[in-house]
Amino acid sequence: MRYHPLLFHCRRLRLNCRQLNHLFLVLLAVFALEVRGPALAQDRLEAQGLRFRLIPGGTYFLGSPLSEAGRYAQELAPYRVRLAPFYLAETETTNEQYGAFLKATGHKPPAYWQDPALNGPRQPVVGVTYGEAEAYCRWLTRITGVRHRLPTEAEWEAAARGGLIGEPYPWGREAPDAGGRFRANYYPNDFAADGYRFTAPVGSYPPNGYGLFDMAGNVAEWCSGTASPPGRPTPFAAPEYRVAKGGSWYSRARDLRCAARQLIPPQTADGFLGFRVLREAALP
Repeated sequence: MRYHPLLFHCRRLRLNCRQLNHLFLVLLAVFALEVRGPALAQDRLEAQGLRFRLIPGGTYFLGSPLSEAGRYAQELAPYRVRLAPFYLAETETTNEQYGAFLKATGHKPPAYWQDPALNGPRQPVVGVTYGEAEAYCRWLTRITGVRHRLPTEAEWEAAARGGLIGEPYPWGREAPDAGGRFRANYYPNDFAADGYRFTAPVGSYPPNGYGLFDMAGNVAEWCSGTASPPGRPTPFAAPEYRVAKGGSWYSRARDLRCAARQLIPPQTADGFLGFRVLREAALP
């Protein structure tokens, strides 16, 4: 009879056939969990509505010219940037999705977590600091085995434009309420004029050309990096400030433009501020 190390050790431990079979099934289950764990985690996340759209790599034209109506002084001048492909979440991170992170990690709930006007499962999570948004991304990375993070300002703006070049809004040039049809959740003159006094359930308005919802309005979204990118210093920005993009339910129309940027201290946790997740694309 040929020597087999597993059989040898089983005999040393005096395991009978039934015990050996049980051991084999346990090892098989452990192996299956190791292999399927990230996939199962991804399935659960998709069930909570966390889905991604591929943003193609290539050259993007970003920023705003001085002539753009509503432009702020802290906006970046027009520039060209080359980006690798990446995936961006279809919607802003919801309370349901963030709640799974809180349950799994014991992390402290954000501000406004108990506010009935803001804590619906399909409403975007708000009151999350820059560090808390990053912690959520690290958790996604750990449970899926794929790196998740906040988008850079350039990645966010490229995705928000939805394939359009030189247009101020994710849908083009029309005002957000042109023709009496609201294209975003924002503050025209009355908070409830667009149908929602505060945040709207994600996906309540039409998507942009890349299939992304609420890239204008609803909640402003944290971007990674500092407010003054290398080579493009920004007036009025303290070195530690971060950028939030997209405007919110609390914003005027000019804040909904793709190039608009809010400069915010990273510890800020406010009811207009949330985030959206980027998933890195696998290299070919």
